[in-house]
Amino acid sequence: MQEKKTGIFGFPKGYPTVLGTEFAERFSYYGMKAILLYYMVATVGKGGLGFDNTTAVAVVSMYGALIYMSAVIGGWLADRIFGTGKIIIIGGFFILAGHVVLALPIGASALFVSLALLILGTGMLKPNVSTFVGQSLDNEKDYDYVFSFFYVAINVASFISPFMVGYLQNHYGYHYGFGLAAIVMGIGLFVFMIGRATSLKHVKTPAPNPIKPEERGRVIGAIVAGLVVVAAFFGITANIKSGSFALFNNGQFNSALMANVVAFLAIAISVAYFVRISGSKLVTKVERRKVLAFIPIWLAGVSMWAVQEGAGSVGASFIEKANLHVGFFDLQKVWLQSVNPFVVMILTTIMGLIYKKYEDKLPNLFSRYALGLLIVAASYFLLMPAAAQGHGFSAMWVFGSVALTAVGEVLISPVTYGVTNRLAPKSFESQMMSLWLLSNSVAQSINAVTAPLFISNANLYFMIFAIIPMIFAVILFIFRKPLLNLVEN
Repeated sequence: MQEKKTGIFGFPKGYPTVLGTEFAERFSYYGMKAILLYYMVATVGKGGLGFDNTTAVAVVSMYGALIYMSAVIGGWLADRIFGTGKIIIIGGFFILAGHVVLALPIGASALFVSLALLILGTGMLKPNVSTFVGQSLDNEKDYDYVFSFFYVAINVASFISPFMVGYLQNHYGYHYGFGLAAIVMGIGLFVFMIGRATSLKHVKTPAPNPIKPEERGRVIGAIVAGLVVVAAFFGITANIKSGSFALFNNGQFNSALMANVVAFLAIAISVAYFVRISGSKLVTKVERRKVLAFIPIWLAGVSMWAVQEGAGSVGASFIEKANLHVGFFDLQKVWLQSVNPFVVMILTTIMGLIYKKYEDKLPNLFSRYALGLLIVAASYFLLMPAAAQGHGFSAMWVFGSVALTAVGEVLISPVTYGVTNRLAPKSFESQMMSLWLLSNSVAQSINAVTAPLFISNANLYFMIFAIIPMIFAVILFIFRKPLLNLVEN
C-alpha cells in the first residue's frame, strides 16, 4: 500500500507541484485558444490565415472536442500501460511540441500539425492530473475541498493567460502569443518532473489494470487497425475534389464533414465507454450501480459544456458584432475569455470553504446540479435580444452572459471531479475521468456541427441551447432523491 502524506494547510504533500503543472497546461491551452479564432479569420496581410467565420468557429469547436475525446487514449494508457505519473510527463512533451510548432510562422500546415500534437498531449495529461490528485489523498471526505482548490488553480491560469497572450499578439503578432504558451508549458513540465522525484515520490502510480501478456497481440492489432482506418479516411477524402463527402473541396477544408465525423466519434466512444465499464467483470455490483448514477451527471455536463465552451468559439465570433466602447473605456475582445475563469475562481474558492464547513447542510447534490443548469440556460436567454439586434449591441451583454454561465458552472463542474473519483470503479479510475471529459467533447462537437446555424440565425441558436439545459435541470430535480441514493449507497 502506498504511503500517503499531508503537506501545508492539510493538502496532500506535493500538491503545489501538481497545481503548477495543471496551471501551466491550462495557461497554454486557454491562452492559445483566446487568439486562435482571430488568428484563423485574420487576413494573411494581418498575420492570419484568412479562414471564413463558419469554418473558424467549427474548427475551434472541433479542436476542443478532440482535446477532450483524446482523454480516452490518455485514460487507457494510464490504466493499462504507464500509470498516471509517467503519462502526464509524456503528454506534457506532446503539448510543448504543439505550442512550439504553432509559434512558428509557417501557415496553415503548422496550425493543423500543432492542433494534432496538442490534442494527443492534452488527452494524455489532463484526465491523469486530476486522477493523480485523487491518488494522493488519504481521506475521501477531503475530495470536494481539495478538488475545489485544484479548480481554482485551473481558473487562475485561464484568467491571466488571455491578457498576457493577447497583449503579445496585439503588440508583436500572433506567433509571439503562441510562443508564450509554449514557454509556460515548458516550465510546468520541468517543475512536475522535478517534483515527481522529490515531493511526490511517495505517490506510487502503477497501471491499476496492466495489459496481460496474452492481450498484447490483440491490443497491437487494434491500434494498427485504428491507424489504418484514420489514414485511409484522410487519404481517400483528400483526393476527392468535389461533393459533400470530401474532406477537401478544391483545396478548401470541408468543416461540415469533419464536424459530423467528430460528433459521431464523440457520441459513439462515450456510449461504448459506458457499456464497457458497466459490463466489465472487474466491476462489482455496487460499482456498476454507481456508474449508472453517473449517466445523468454526464448528460448534465454535456448541456452545460455546450454553453460554457461556446465562449471560445461562438462567443469569440459573436462579440465581433458588438460595440466594445463602454463608458470611457474600450474593451478588448480577447478579454472575453478571462471572464469565465475570473468568476469561477472567486466563487469556487468560496464554495470550497463552504464544502469544508457546511457540506452536511447543503442541498442535495442533484438539486445543486439543477440550479446550475438553470443559471447556464439563463445566460443564453440573455443574449437573444442582442442577437435580434444583429450589430452594434453593447459588448456587456456578451460579457454578462459568460459571467452568468460561470456561476452555473461552479455548481456543477468542480465537485464533479471529486464525484467522478468516488463513483469510479477501482479498475477504471483514469478511464472514468476520461468519460467525464468526454461530456465536454460531445458538447463541443455539437457546437461544431451547429456552427452554420449560429452564423445564419444566432437568435434561434441561443434559444435552442438555452432550452436544452433547462430540460435536464427539471429531470435532475424530479429524480434528485433516487439518484442520490444510487451515489451514496
